[in-house]
Amino acid sequence: MLTPIAMLAGACAHPPDSFRLIQAGPNAVLVPPGIKDASVATASVPLPAHRGKPNCAPSQSGLRMAGKRVIVTRDALASATPEELRSWMASLETSGCIGSGESFALTAALIDALPLQLSRRGSLRGEGLSVRGVTDLTSVNSIRIVSPVFRPGSPAGATASEPPTVSPGDHPGSINVELKANPDLTGYETAWYDIERRPDGPGFHIVPRAAEIHIGDRVERETAPRVNRLAVAPDARWFRYFLMTRSSTNRNDYNIVLLSAPTASELEARTRAFEKDAGAYLQSAAKTSYAAMTPEFGVNPYIRVKVKQAELDLELGATVRAAIEQSAGKGSAPGVLAQLTVRKPHNGKMSLVEWDRTRQDILNLPLEGGEEITW
Repeated sequence: MLTPIAMLAGACAHPPDSFRLIQAGPNAVLVPPGIKDASVATASVPLPAHRGKPNCAPSQSGLRMAGKRVIVTRDALASATPEELRSWMASLETSGCIGSGESFALTAALIDALPLQLSRRGSLRGEGLSVRGVTDLTSVNSIRIVSPVFRPGSPAGATASEPPTVSPGDHPGSINVELKANPDLTGYETAWYDIERRPDGPGFHIVPRAAEIHIGDRVERETAPRVNRLAVAPDARWFRYFLMTRSSTNRNDYNIVLLSAPTASELEARTRAFEKDAGAYLQSAAKTSYAAMTPEFGVNPYIRVKVKQAELDLELGATVRAAIEQSAGKGSAPGVLAQLTVRKPHNGKMSLVEWDRTRQDILNLPLEGGEEITW
């Protein structure tokens, strides 16, 4: 667990233990706990007492180690990319500058070190990567998989549709392509998986949560999917989701791939090999190091938040407004503002989010997962 942020400049005597959502000119800015105001431009993040060593390389953008601290500046956060942060964290683990499994918590602490515009904060957290089809999965995530269901006894590897029939078209140079559903296709299954913290050390594991099997007008509810589509090696602790049609031009049979690894640095190494040539990687890598699915499977990562003590799965990039309306109905968000409370995870505990209650800015706050919303 990382220790709380210590300020090098501009700290007040008793900094508030809350996030503050403010307007800085035309931009919405989130000021983290322990930060005086939006003008603070330098901070340090202490590492656990047993970590830190000399000669740890700085990041390309200028984040650097100083003893048992990481020095963070506004300029460094302004120019950093999520890919750079991932790569730097992996190198720090490999070199022993931080402990194995500490990179994800440290990345979150760096993003929380200084006031940031919401768009910049989202970029550093990889929301842009999510749009392009790459998502790191942690304990704030869940996954939904929609897959075809076939009659018992159907051949292994059956597909939802038969091979297409191609015939000459009615006009010169044209063709007709006919697609037919596989007659053994009887319905579909919607399965949910949660990413949970491992009880035996740092990292996460994937746990099937529930499934619904739809066959005609009948719906069967189960406590787990019929087939665990995300079964990977037992020592896997770090996970990265790829939507191949957006993230890679490599030709292969899959459009969804989940990479896993026992360490964050190994996940980076596997990612580099995968992005260099996805097809070659999937042929040579251990089959238990990844899960891959064809276009017949609908696979989507979600974030998990609590709304009035109930767990909700929300699409990546969802806002406070979306969470309220998923819980209480469309158009309900403005009506709960007077009683609304929002808390975000910070340094291992939940911190209140404060905002100007004469405005509705809080409704547009993007959720990062793990928040608690009540009214």
